[in-house]
Amino acid sequence: MAAEDPDYAIWLPVIGKSLAYLCLSHAVKEHPVKLKEVLPKVEFLEALGVPTRDAAHAAGSSVASVAELRRLAKRRKANGKKGSKKSARPDRR
Repeated sequence: MAAEDPDYAIWLPVIGKSLAYLCLSHAVKEHPVKLKEVLPKVEFLEALGVPTRDAAHAAGSSVASVAELRRLAKRRKANGKKGSKKSARPDRR
């Protein structure tokens, strides 16, 4: 930021991220099943305008992990599957 920026310009992003984190905390309490996993939490925060890096950190993950989760979700959607499951045959012991 430039030296002539007012003091509030420094604090506005901090306040915004704090409010977004509080909104996420409240949303998780209201809808624990919907926001159980990391990717929905990150998408929720991004919808509030939080950058991906900060959203991943607030959700307890990293940017690389979120990118991988998105890649896997996109692949699952393209294949028409919900998730990868092991074969249905019984375990041979």
